[in-house]
Amino acid sequence: MTALIVTGGPVFDGERLIPAQAVAVRDGTIVAVGSLAAARAAVPGADEVDAAGGVIAPSFADAHVHLGLVALEALDCSLDDAGSEAACLERIRAHAASLTDPQAWVRGGGWRAEWFADGTPSREALDAVVPDRPVLLLDSDRHGGWANSRALALAGIDRTTPDPPDGRIVRGADGEPQGTLREGAVDLVGRVAPEPSPAALAPGIRAAADHLISLGVTGWQEAALASFGSIPDFTDAYHLALAAGLRGRPTGAIWVPRDLTMDAVDAFVAGVRARADAGQATGFSTRTAKLMLDGIIESKTAALQDGYPDGSAGLRYFPDELVRSVVAALNAAGIAVHVHAIGDAAVTQALDAFAAAGTAPTGVRNHIAHLQVVNPHDVPRFAATGTTVNAQALWACRNDVMRTVTEPLLGATRSGWQFPFGSLRRAGATLAMGSDWPVSTPDPWEAIGVAVTRREVGVADAAPLGAGEELPLSAALAAYTSGSHELIGDGAAGRIRVGAAADLAVADRDPFVGAPEEIGFTRTAWTVCAGEVIAAHTHTGAERGRATACPACA
Repeated sequence: MTALIVTGGPVFDGERLIPAQAVAVRDGTIVAVGSLAAARAAVPGADEVDAAGGVIAPSFADAHVHLGLVALEALDCSLDDAGSEAACLERIRAHAASLTDPQAWVRGGGWRAEWFADGTPSREALDAVVPDRPVLLLDSDRHGGWANSRALALAGIDRTTPDPPDGRIVRGADGEPQGTLREGAVDLVGRVAPEPSPAALAPGIRAAADHLISLGVTGWQEAALASFGSIPDFTDAYHLALAAGLRGRPTGAIWVPRDLTMDAVDAFVAGVRARADAGQATGFSTRTAKLMLDGIIESKTAALQDGYPDGSAGLRYFPDELVRSVVAALNAAGIAVHVHAIGDAAVTQALDAFAAAGTAPTGVRNHIAHLQVVNPHDVPRFAATGTTVNAQALWACRNDVMRTVTEPLLGATRSGWQFPFGSLRRAGATLAMGSDWPVSTPDPWEAIGVAVTRREVGVADAAPLGAGEELPLSAALAAYTSGSHELIGDGAAGRIRVGAAADLAVADRDPFVGAPEEIGFTRTAWTVCAGEVIAAHTHTGAERGRATACPACA
């Protein structure tokens, strides 16, 4: 028997602070919550761990994350914190020089549009540092790519190649491919690149999971499981990682292919159901499907109802009829739908499909991730359709990209429609949260700090994004704990109450005390995962900002 008492800090039970002094744990389950005397009576002789004034909360769950991408990019060239075009090119050159296989591709990602003229890195720049082998590098949002001439040639992309229906090939004035690829155009190159084996990816997934746990995150949803374009299917890698001792509570969402047709919906849903049933036996639940409806604002691929200043409207990956059909069929089969929707047109399309499908079966939780631009008329429809808000709150602030790129593309009115978490909560919507790591930091406290202040962490004097859209700390913390655990189907965790799983996150301070601007500097001091105390790594300021796993944790 393993027994533990956590005491010495305020207790947040997954919804609110409660008048409790201690939490008692036996064999991975919470057996008492209340006074220290009651905890000691429940587990006599148990080890006692002092929270030293830090809040004791249920563990976090990340409702939208990509550990597979973290593992994939750990094998390749990381550009996440390069900071400039010159630094990117030097890293790429050095990585290419380290490869012993003359046929090996240079892969990786993390470059940012603002490091390059017009936001579009060129194939000529890559050719200058890697002329003899193919290069494909994803951007920081993982919605775009950067390829050299060798990779474009292997993919058969030239001036005569049409844009795919779900993407764009950026071209120079002469019509030749410029080197930057948007959305589905990345897949034209990715499909000719070799995929790493599940055995090569599994250790990286375990390392990434350990990093999440060090941050207090013990449950998560891998947000896209399928082999498409430049991304392999991570399912088998997860099975290997679990067999090798992966800690935590992973779930996954099976990708809805963009070439799905109406006559193939029934067969696709049957396949998803079969995979979900098989996953139950391995401890990797996949009773969710991932439906990506549009792109992102910054590349003008998010679907906007009234379009962009240049007259374009973004990309819509599926017609309305197909979205309604696949949502209804998935829900009827007991499969939840996890939607990517950034633009207001995509949010409306998703809500229309959920409304048409009717009440989902018990235990099926449809949700929309990102929902950057939400038309006010759609705000009450979340509660009406039972659609959970899957928020990536770290983005809900006026950072450099927001001020210089996003807001000019949206204009004043639509800029005010961004990430309306406060309005959605007041309208009765259920909230969950996720990080989208490696697109952004996986640290929940930084996202919670932004959700409460609508400002970048550490920029206290900035103008907040969206008046009235901030969340109370209790609501933000509930979303990232009980809300996210429930969304991913992990109802055993996410609460501090008798009978719940003993997954806890103990902070290094009490964020309910002090200025709201200090919340984002809170860190997880240590985690309890299945009753086991796991010390957190102390990150430097530079590591906190990185999108890749901290090397000390990995």
